[in-house]
Amino acid sequence: MGGNVFNIRLYDAETRAYAVDLLKNDGVIVAPSVTNYGVFCSATSATAIARIFEMKERTKFGPLTLGIGDPGEARTYAEIPPEFSDQTISELLLGMTTTVFFKAPAAHKFPEQMTMGAPTVGLFCHGISPMFEIGRDFGPIALTSSNISGTGGPQVTREQAIDDLGRHADLVIDGGPIVWDDASGPFQSNTVVDFSFDPPHLVRPGRFATSRLQSMFPTLVTDPSAYKNVLTQRMGEVQL
Repeated sequence: MGGNVFNIRLYDAETRAYAVDLLKNDGVIVAPSVTNYGVFCSATSATAIARIFEMKERTKFGPLTLGIGDPGEARTYAEIPPEFSDQTISELLLGMTTTVFFKAPAAHKFPEQMTMGAPTVGLFCHGISPMFEIGRDFGPIALTSSNISGTGGPQVTREQAIDDLGRHADLVIDGGPIVWDDASGPFQSNTVVDFSFDPPHLVRPGRFATSRLQSMFPTLVTDPSAYKNVLTQRMGEVQL
């Protein structure tokens, strides 16, 4: 599958069903989430996950994120401390935050390349969008932004997604432009927070306001260089 022929379809029920069938057969799909155009595949397909890394020409440390259909599934795949209530998990995930925790046993069934050897997994569950609905219907998906590694800006647009990865994907879903959230300023992507460290570290600012995170987690470290330091201690020298 894939190649130099673009398979671009508008999003409707027929396209959603077609996408689910592709995922069952190691397919790779470009589609919009709430915040970005992304690329995704089945979280259990080593073949498709390897394709995504190749398509993106990824050379830096950048594990794929695990997309789940409901915040209630978070504890299935991540070791979430008991002080995190279900309400807090829902507020973060549905608030467009990718939360990173240590893997639960169920997450070890996914190919090692998905998390690039890290003992952690990032969870995504960001509300109604083509990517979310397809993943909800299919099951766990592995996802990331739909751009060549290192070329991301404030938002990966439909046009960049098609130009960068469209010819390599089995399906591109044209869901129109992504809404720009003025309140988020230049940080239009999902917020990423790593809760596997104590204190937790902000990996990337985004749609979930940093000030709001700090009110919820007063010890949150927001210095990017501090995160690189603790990640290097865990994983060895990494390029973020």
